[in-house]
Amino acid sequence: MQDLHTNEAKNTASKRCTTLWVRVVVAVGALGLVFWHIEWDKLKAAFAQMNGWVFVGVLAIYMVSQVLLAVRWLILVRALGIDLAFFPAVKLHFIGLFYNNAMPSSIGGDFLRAWYVSKHTDRRMEAALSVFVDRAMGLMGIFLMAIFSYIFLMNPLDFQGAATQKSSESPVLGLVLKVCLAGVVFLVCALGAGCANSSFKRWAKRVALNIWQKLRVVIGKSRDVIVVYWKRPMVLLLTLGLTLFLQSVTIWAFWLLGRDLGIEVGIKYYFVIFPGMWVVAALPISIAGVGVMEGGIALLFFRLAHVPLAQGTCLSLCQRFIWIIGSIPGGIIHLMGRHLPETFSFDEWERQE
Repeated sequence: MQDLHTNEAKNTASKRCTTLWVRVVVAVGALGLVFWHIEWDKLKAAFAQMNGWVFVGVLAIYMVSQVLLAVRWLILVRALGIDLAFFPAVKLHFIGLFYNNAMPSSIGGDFLRAWYVSKHTDRRMEAALSVFVDRAMGLMGIFLMAIFSYIFLMNPLDFQGAATQKSSESPVLGLVLKVCLAGVVFLVCALGAGCANSSFKRWAKRVALNIWQKLRVVIGKSRDVIVVYWKRPMVLLLTLGLTLFLQSVTIWAFWLLGRDLGIEVGIKYYFVIFPGMWVVAALPISIAGVGVMEGGIALLFFRLAHVPLAQGTCLSLCQRFIWIIGSIPGGIIHLMGRHLPETFSFDEWERQE
């Protein structure tokens, strides 16, 4: 029996490693596509044009917005009757932010944040679920912002014109579509080959049974959490309003940065393109959306607003730099061990489990 568990653990580790390498390949390939048709002299000129103080100001706005997003999460936590203090909430939020920018997807940090917040209270499951409610509120805000921006700010003719442009204007688009199609074909073939293998089917059955057993517990706790929030609609409205406000301020800051880079287009494009690409970056197809988001932002600005690829790429890279710099405090907090209660002991926690 022990050998069976050891083999399963090895197989699981091997699959995770394979998945990680696939995402690394996607990230590298996407970055390759981004830089394939870039005129490096123009990209260098775009960076040289940027005012360093504008970049610092946008970074400061981003950092403040992250602190306020930690407050949003804290509101959701305390609505469940969990007494989490302000500074631990901020620390855990920045740890999640750090791993969101370092893990294979932008939800990796949420799992880590959920795990650590459970050490701050006896109501572990409820505290962990609050993290994913917080994530859901963020995604809902992004979707609403993108949809309303498209309906009330954008002219549908802009999208129709972009769709009917000659492919020669953007050879990157054809390559991106081919890569996506090849990825879908590969996944379908891999799944079909796995289903034809008896060992794979037995492993999949064991995994599905294990997930279902754990899911039953989560569903029960989730029902209780949903009931609490359903009875307190003002909490949800407050967090959603805070989400929309902070996202709007962040997009406005990137619009200022874009103008400093010489991108003279209306802010309406930012309110459609940035939220849409943030959602795409959250999908576990690349390392923290690297390459996919940068290429998407540059390509959409090129197709919709006729912004040169060099300037659009410069703007997208600046956003990535701001995300990475802004997440560094989370890594420092984690390394210093400042994210756990002072009385916490791993040995005692394991015995309680």
